Formats: sequence, C-alpha cells, structure tokens
Amino acid sequence: MPKYPFLSDDWLDEARRIYAEAETSGVLPPGSGVAPVRVNLIVTEAPFSSSNLDAHVDTSAGRIEIGGGHVDGPDVTVSLDYVTARSLFVQGDAQAVLQAFLGGRIKVDGDLSKLLDPNSGIWPGAGPGAPPAPLTDDSAQGQTGQQGLGFSGHDAWRVATKLQEITE
Repeated sequence: MPKYPFLSDDWLDEARRIYAEAETSGVLPPGSGVAPVRVNLIVTEAPFSSSNLDAHVDTSAGRIEIGGGHVDGPDVTVSLDYVTARSLFVQGDAQAVLQAFLGGRIKVDGDLSKLLDPNSGIWPGAGPGAPPAPLTDDSAQGQTGQQGLGFSGHDAWRVATKLQEITE
C-alpha cells in the first residue's frame, strides 16, 4: 500500500477515499450520530512544505470531512506542529498531545469543549468517556460498544488503521 506524508494532497485524497468507502460499505453511515464540530488546523513545520499547512476537519454535516484549506466559521482553530498533529490525528496519542498542550506547543482559539468531545468523530479510537489512545490490535479488543470516528469502536479501529497504513 502506498504511503504519503500526513496532510499532503495525496494523503488527503486517500483519507477522503477511506472515509467514503466506510460510508458506502455502511461502516460509517451518514448522520451516524457524529457530534458537529468545525475545526481549522494551522500546522507548522511540515517536512514537505516551507510554509504552514492549512487544513480542516468538519463533522457538521453528520459525516467526517477532512481537507486542505480552512472552513468558514469554525468552532475552533488549532495551531500545532506537524509531528504533534500527526500523533493526534493518525495515532490518537493523547499523551503526546497533552504534553504538547501543557508545553505551549498547541494553541487553541475557540470552543475547546467541541474540540475535546469524543463523539465529534475526529479522534481515532476515542469513545464516550475514553480519551484517544494509540491504536494497536490489543487496544481494539473489547471496544465494540464505544464510539470513535463516529461509529463503533471496532470499525473505528479498522478505519484508523487504514489511515495509519497510508501515512509515512
């Protein structure tokens, strides 16, 4: 399977294909209870770009939309470095993100509660009452009752694993 740098145009195209495939197969039905949130990202220090990357995650239409550029009227804008963004959105590594936040390497402007809502669908493998955690085969076991990426834990794990597989 080809691998792409996180948030590169190729990675975004492949991530959209993965989400669309999940919707088409019924793993991620449209309007599946995803809490609406519109997040703009400003990602610094990407290894393939000399300038900041602008990206977004938008679940306001009941499905997960990820793309380049910013959405109008975001609930929250997050500025963070590339390594931290990758740790958060690909690995779901809450510990790395917490350390970056406490160290002042993540800046948040807007409604933090919407950003932290595990039902927003933007945290791989997250579920109600469960913070994001690195995804492994072991962490997927016993999660079928949880929500993550807007659908059941096992299916969230499968989609998150596909995202990990395409990421350099």
